[in-house]
Amino acid sequence: MMEEQQSLDREDVLSLITSQLRYYGYTEIAQTLTEESNIPMDQSASSELSDLLYSATYSSKDEDDDEEEEDEEEYDISGIDEISYSDDEIQSEDFPSKYLTDIDPETNYEPKQTPNYNLWYITTHRAAATCVRFKKDGKFAATGSADSSLKVLDTSKMKSHSDEDRPVIRTLYDHTGRVNDLSFHPNGLTLASCSDDRNIKLFDIATQGIKRSFRFLRDKYPVRSIDFHPTGEYMLAGTDHEAIRFWDVQNIKCYVPPNSQSNHRSSITKVRWNSNGGKFVSSSLDGSIKVWEGENGDCIQTIENAHSGQAVSSVEFSKSGAYVLSSGCDSTSKLWDANSGKCIITYEGAVHRNNHVQSTFLCEEDYVISSDESDNSIICWDSRTGKLLTRWTGHTGIVRYVAASPTESGFMSCGDDFRVRYWNLDPAQS
Repeated sequence: MMEEQQSLDREDVLSLITSQLRYYGYTEIAQTLTEESNIPMDQSASSELSDLLYSATYSSKDEDDDEEEEDEEEYDISGIDEISYSDDEIQSEDFPSKYLTDIDPETNYEPKQTPNYNLWYITTHRAAATCVRFKKDGKFAATGSADSSLKVLDTSKMKSHSDEDRPVIRTLYDHTGRVNDLSFHPNGLTLASCSDDRNIKLFDIATQGIKRSFRFLRDKYPVRSIDFHPTGEYMLAGTDHEAIRFWDVQNIKCYVPPNSQSNHRSSITKVRWNSNGGKFVSSSLDGSIKVWEGENGDCIQTIENAHSGQAVSSVEFSKSGAYVLSSGCDSTSKLWDANSGKCIITYEGAVHRNNHVQSTFLCEEDYVISSDESDNSIICWDSRTGKLLTRWTGHTGIVRYVAASPTESGFMSCGDDFRVRYWNLDPAQS
């Protein structure tokens, strides 16, 4: 028997309408409505009505709708690759010299060979694909979309070129708004996502058949970026508020840095830990990049006007932690000394003025990739010389996100054409 549909009473509906009007800035109309309806205007402005409408339109998917994912496969990953990291193990992590550890701006580095990447696999969302993230061991990747869904993919199946392999092993639904960022827990069995719906959701990806989250963390603002600490005990979150959030994942408690004077002055666009969890970095619409101590949350470095005063779209540490890579709305990506805040290299030749796009290192950090909003291409630079090496085409909409495998040469891109693409080297070059 179908469950009887529940409805809100008149007062609740009108309260939601007035709150939504104030959220959109129509304060006078909201005031008139409250006076005419005798509904007290005592609620703070919110987008709750918009969230409910979005949820009713896009998230109430039945099992038949789920089956429309033509390449989805139930896949048992329980019991494999379950790992945990102690603080000692993380602190002792070694970084081979092939990674970016000591760049000398005065040295004339020999340019790297232009890598010959080819498209290996495509999957599709029902709206713009907004973000993608690899698991630490590179065996799985996850994607998020403006349609509020997530997909989990098996990397080996994307590489197989087999018609029988179906790389999408999970499709997850529990958000009511655009998905903005993703993070795999270090145990490899939990995926976190954040959204415009102001929630962080935690999904069990090891259990077959589960499509909803088992836990959520609620904020007052849309959540733009998240990142698990390498131990998995804590999570960073950046929202449309100026203060970074620290979530204790086990106890569901939220903390903010103690010195409010160190906060950003506008929305936070990206937060990322370094590889050992001793520091983290953040970027903001206010045009700044900040480096923070991981243990006490003290800001130890602020780079103002990092991209000529324009919004900073993304930041991440190099694997050694010596450098920070950023992208901004001045159409550049930049490499910074994490300790001094000095710009070491500027990567030019890609247009990104009106959209927040990402820049990232390919696996061994010989190359930096980003995207160009003018022609929807993916751009590749030599990381040490800043030379633009090549462009890869295929997307027919703005490329919102690029993410590289942490363990091998593959990377993924996604964008406004609803497509997620997996790229890897030509077999002759790999």
